Amino acid sequence: MAIFGLTDVVEVWEYERGLLYEKGRFVKLLEPGRYRLWQWQHRAIEKVSLRQVSQTVSGQEVLTTDKVPVRVTLIAQYAVSDPALAQHTVEDYAERLYQDLQLTLRDIISAHSVDELLTDRDAFGADLHAAVAATALTYGITLHRVGVKDVILPGSVQRVFLQEVEADRAGRAALVAARHETAAARTKANTAKIMTENPLIMRLQELETLAALADKEGNVLILPGLEALLTRRSE
Repeated sequence: MAIFGLTDVVEVWEYERGLLYEKGRFVKLLEPGRYRLWQWQHRAIEKVSLRQVSQTVSGQEVLTTDKVPVRVTLIAQYAVSDPALAQHTVEDYAERLYQDLQLTLRDIISAHSVDELLTDRDAFGADLHAAVAATALTYGITLHRVGVKDVILPGSVQRVFLQEVEADRAGRAALVAARHETAAARTKANTAKIMTENPLIMRLQELETLAALADKEGNVLILPGLEALLTRRSE
C-alpha cells in the first residue's frame, strides 16, 4: 500500500481478491486492479490470496483398534474459494482447517487397525478428504487433496513387522526352491525311464562322457563292446 497525501493506493494482484470495507462494513469483492481510497471515505481493502496452499498436518499419537499407538502426518492441499466467507466466518481459516483435519484423523485412526492403516493409506486420505471437504466449504475453503505422508510406529512394533516381512520372504524363497527341486526330480525320473526303456541311449551317453574324458591329455580309455555297438548286424 502506498500513501500519497490524502489518498491510499491499493493494488490487488491477479492471484488475489480484495474485500472492500466502508466504516467497518463489507461493501463488495474487488477484482484484480489498482484502487485509490480517499481517507475521508473511511474505506479499507483487505486482500486475500486465492493461490493453492500445501499444508503439513502432524497428528498426535492415537491408539488403533488393536491398541497400537501410531502417529500419522498428512499433506493437505487447499485454496480459498470464497474470500468473504473465509474472512468473515472464522478467525483463521488455515488454522481451522488444520484442526478439522487433525480431529478427523484421530477419529479415523481410532476406528481402524494398524494393518488396515498400513495396507490402504490412499483410502485413508480419501476418507479424510470426504469427511472434511464439506465442512471446509462452509468457511470458504476448497480442499483439493489429502494424502498420508508418514506413518510412525513404535520401535517394538516396527521390529515385529520387519520380522514378519523377513519370514514372508523366506517362505516364498523356500517355496520357489521346492518347486525347482520338484521340477529337477521330475526331469531326472523321466530321463531314467527313457534310459531304462532304451539301453542304447544309455550306452551313447556313457560314450559321450568317455569322449569328454578322452580330451584330457594322458588318458587311455578302453571301451568294451564298442565293435558290437558300432556294427550293424544283418538279420
